[in-house]
Amino acid sequence: MAKTSSNLRGSRARGQSMVEYATVTAALLGFTVMGWPFLVQLLNALQKYFGSIYYVIQSPIP
Repeated sequence: MAKTSSNLRGSRARGQSMVEYATVTAALLGFTVMGWPFLVQLLNALQKYFGSIYYVIQSPIP
């Protein structure tokens, strides 16, 4: 009987780790998908920022 209960505990532990893994993976993917428009806006803002720096550097007025 002791062997059967230890096997049950082992399978429960493996099941719990798989549930935790799936939950963490789903959360990371969900946050990535929900944050994608914000990331696109950040990249566009960075491009405009560097474009304005180059505009100031290349301007003829010292």
